[in-house]
Amino acid sequence: MRHLLLLLVLAFLPSSSAQGCGMLSNCNGHGTCTLSTGKCNCYEGWGADTDIAYYKAPDCSKRVCPAGRAWGDVPTSATSAHALTECSNRGTCDRGSGACTCFPGFAGDACQRMKCPNDCSGHGQCLNVQRMASMTNALPLSNATTYQGYETTHTWDEDMVYGCVCDSSWTVGLGTGETQQSEWFGNDCSLRRCPTGDDPRTAADETDCGGKKAKYSTEKGKIGNKCHVDCSNRGTCDYRTGTCSCYTGYFGQACNEMSALATGG
Repeated sequence: MRHLLLLLVLAFLPSSSAQGCGMLSNCNGHGTCTLSTGKCNCYEGWGADTDIAYYKAPDCSKRVCPAGRAWGDVPTSATSAHALTECSNRGTCDRGSGACTCFPGFAGDACQRMKCPNDCSGHGQCLNVQRMASMTNALPLSNATTYQGYETTHTWDEDMVYGCVCDSSWTVGLGTGETQQSEWFGNDCSLRRCPTGDDPRTAADETDCGGKKAKYSTEKGKIGNKCHVDCSNRGTCDYRTGTCSCYTGYFGQACNEMSALATGG
């Protein structure tokens, strides 16, 4: 009789499958329960099978963060790397909010973009390398080209790497009448060049960049291309203000005038 009662009690105890997902807080309202297995099928953003995340809570209680191409990872072949990963490997995921906290220098919902230093100081545009490749005034100077179309291999960073293209009151480039240096410069465009001029003490024209290779470039200036010569090589330039301090015996905004009476400054 005792054994019969025990069997009856066991028969009425709920099985693990009959409990559904009770042990998983019924998926916390962020997923559906498969009763036969007692497992949660989490919604997207909460650990779905399609979500890319380092960790997925079995009870759907933790958020996952946006994914982007990894800035660095282990390649899978000679031309295949930078797989999608949470916060692009350049940030940490807040499991409560589902938002990435990016490391310094990175931005975007998945930390998938470089930040431009100081937002180019208000004297330039923050552009990606895809755009810069097509521009003839982006440094280092080159003819217009393309850098796009192979995001899974060679141009994986075409919309990830950003930099400043600094402003200039004159046209920058390698063409005739263009100048090889921009008015504002520096990685954050915070520095300003001084007025340019030809050195009055030399026979050569230092402002002529025709046939001269641009800095950090393999390209040369066309005939009539210009070099920017701060203070005509006859003064020092204050790059914070863009003004010249002329040597003794020279004067003018670009220090390109000579006089024995000039005391400099």
